Amino acid sequence: MANFDLENISGVGPSIKNKLNSIGIFNSRDLCFHLPVNYQDRTKVVQLANAEVGKEIFIECEIASCQVLYRPRKMMIIKASDSSRSILIRFFYFNPGQAKQFRAKKIIRFYGALRLGAYGLEMIHPEYQIIDDSDMPTEQCLTAVYRTTKGLSQNQLRKFIKASISSYDGSDEIDLKKYGLVSKLSLIDALDNIHFPDKKIVIDDIAPGGQHPARQRLIKEEMIAFQVGMASLKDRQEHLQATALSTQGGWYKSVLRNFPYELTGAQKRVVDEIGIDIAKTAPMMRLVQGDVGSGKTIVAAISAAQSIDNNAQAAFMAPTTLLAEQHYINLKNYFPDYKESIALLTGSTKAKEKEKIKNGLSSGSIRLVIGTHALFQDDVSFLLLGLIIIDEQHRFGVNQRLSLRSKNIETALIPHQLTLTATPIPRTMAMSVYANMDISIIDELPPGRLPIQTTSLGMKKKEQLISRIEQACLKGSQVYWVCALIEESELMNANPVEETYEQIIKQIPSITCSFLHGKMKADEKLNTINEFKNGKTQIMVSTTVIEVGVDVPDADIMIIENAERFGLAQLHQLRGRIGRGSKQSHCILLHNESVGEIAHQRMDILKESTDGFYIAEKDLMIRGPGEIMGSQQTGVIPFKYTDLMRDSDYLEETRMIADKIYKEDKKNSEKLIQRWLSGSIDFADA
Repeated sequence: MANFDLENISGVGPSIKNKLNSIGIFNSRDLCFHLPVNYQDRTKVVQLANAEVGKEIFIECEIASCQVLYRPRKMMIIKASDSSRSILIRFFYFNPGQAKQFRAKKIIRFYGALRLGAYGLEMIHPEYQIIDDSDMPTEQCLTAVYRTTKGLSQNQLRKFIKASISSYDGSDEIDLKKYGLVSKLSLIDALDNIHFPDKKIVIDDIAPGGQHPARQRLIKEEMIAFQVGMASLKDRQEHLQATALSTQGGWYKSVLRNFPYELTGAQKRVVDEIGIDIAKTAPMMRLVQGDVGSGKTIVAAISAAQSIDNNAQAAFMAPTTLLAEQHYINLKNYFPDYKESIALLTGSTKAKEKEKIKNGLSSGSIRLVIGTHALFQDDVSFLLLGLIIIDEQHRFGVNQRLSLRSKNIETALIPHQLTLTATPIPRTMAMSVYANMDISIIDELPPGRLPIQTTSLGMKKKEQLISRIEQACLKGSQVYWVCALIEESELMNANPVEETYEQIIKQIPSITCSFLHGKMKADEKLNTINEFKNGKTQIMVSTTVIEVGVDVPDADIMIIENAERFGLAQLHQLRGRIGRGSKQSHCILLHNESVGEIAHQRMDILKESTDGFYIAEKDLMIRGPGEIMGSQQTGVIPFKYTDLMRDSDYLEETRMIADKIYKEDKKNSEKLIQRWLSGSIDFADA
C-alpha cells in the first residue's frame, strides 16, 4: 500500500490536515484504516407515503418554498413534496447562500431521519444533493459514515479515503494464510468491501456486529496486529532498567503498625506479588483490580513505603482534587512520624506552597507526593522517582502518564508502575488489552461486611422516601443522596442538587443536611465531606463527585436520584460508598416513572448482584469495550474495528497466528504494527 503524506491528497490544506490529525489520521494509510461506523442506503429513493417514521430514508422532492424565520429561534424552513406526500425540512445552522439553493421548483434529494412534527412529516438537518438532471442515477454502493470532527464533513472524508484506497499498489500485502489465517479475501478486497459495499449487501451484515467476510478478515488482522504489538511491547519493557526496591524498613513498619485492621488474605497475596516485582531491576507494570471497598489504597501505601525505604520517592496520582485530599489524609495517618516528608500537590495548591513542594521533590526531602494532573507539569521533577501509583488510570491521558515516567533528574532509570482500578475487567478483556501488564486481583472484602440491599423506587414516591429517611436518621443512619446535575437543565428531566437539598430541609428540618458539587471551592468540598464524616451532618446531597474514594464508614444509605441517567459501572461505584461498616446498608435507585429498556436492565442487574466482576461482564454486553475501558484516554490501544466481547471467538486463533509471526517474521510483524497501531504502540506501556 503506497503510503503518502496528507498534503499530497487533493483538498487537504493545513486546516484540514489538523482536523484529520485530531481524529488519529496522519497519512494515507491511516485514511484506508479509518473504518466506517455505520452505513446509509442512498441506492434507492423512497416515497414519503411508504416511509416509516423514525427511520433514516432517502427521498427526492420538489421545493415549494423556503423561508428564514427568527422565532422562537433562527431557522430555515423548506416546504417540499414528492408525488405522494409533502414534508417540512428544517435547518437551524445555515449560511445565507444556502437559502438561495432551495428555490421553488428545484429537485433535491435529502437523506435524514423522518419524524412527525407539529405540522406533519419533517426532517431536521438532513444531508442533501441538488439534482440537475432528472435521470441522475442513485448511488451504486452503500454510503459509509465515519467518525469525524467539527469542520470535517462526511463528504470530504469519503473523497480522501477513496483517493487513498485507489492508490493501493499491492506492496503492503502480507500473506497471513501461511501462518494459518482463514479468509477468502485479500486485505485490499476487504477494505474495498468495507468502504464501498455493493448495494445488494444487507447493512446489518457489513455494519459493526455483522458477519460479512470482509468484516471478519479485518477484525482478525487487527487482533493479530494488536497481539503482535503487545508481544513487542513486553520485549521492550524487559530491556528497560528500574531501581531494585527490596529493603523493608521504617516506612514499611509504620504503615503496618498504623493500619487499624488485619490485612485480608487477598491483600497480603497482592502485597507479596508487588514486593517481588519491585525488588527486580526490570520495571514493574502491574494492574491491581479490586472491587469498591476491597482495600486497594492500603496495598498501594505498603508498596510506596517499600519504595521509600530504598531511598527512592513515590508518587500517588489521583484523578480528582477531592480524592487526592482523601488519600493525603489517610497516608499521613499511616506515616505519623514522616509527615514532613509527605506532600499534596493539586491545581489549587497556593503558589508559595507549590514552589516549596517542587524544591522538596527535586532535592529528595519530600519522599511521598500525592497529586492530581498538577504532577504532570513540566517544572515538576524528582531526585529519584522509584514508584508511580495511578488510581483509576482511565481518567488520565496517555501523554500525561508518559511525562511522569521521565521526571528523574539525574538518571534514566524508569519508575515501577502500579495501577489501581475499581472497574473489574473481565478475563477476556484483561488478557488482551492489558497483555503487557501483570494483573493482581483483590477478590476478598474485609470481614464483617454485609451485602448491600438494593431496591428501586418511582419518582412519585420521593416525598415518602424523604419521610423514611428521617426515621432512619433518627436511629443513627447517615445518607448519601446523589443527583445527576448541579442546576436546572432544559435538556434533561433530572432534579439538581440544590433543588433536592431545599426539598429535604423543608420537609425534614430537624435532620442536618449539606450539599456538595464540583463547582464548589476545594476547601468548601473538603469541609463538607469532613463534617459528614464526623457525623455533624446526617444527609449529604451530592453530584457524582463522591463516586471515587470518599470513605465514610458510618454511611449506610445511598439514594441515587434519576438512576436511569447513570451507567452501570457508575451506579456500582456510587453504591460502593456505603457498606463499609458492620451495619446493614441500603441503596435506593430513585427513577422517573417511564424509563427505557436499557436503564431497566441496568437497575435490575444492580439489584440482583453486588459482584463487580459479574456487573462488569453485564456492562460489557450492554455498552461494549470502548466505553468500559475509556480506550481513547487509557493508553490501551483503541481498536478500530474489534469488539473484544463480541469477537472473543477469534482470540485463540489470532493469538496463535500472532505468536508465530512475531517469532518467525519480524519484518511483517513491524508492518502489522505500523498498519493497525500507527503510533499507539509507543504509548501502550504508559
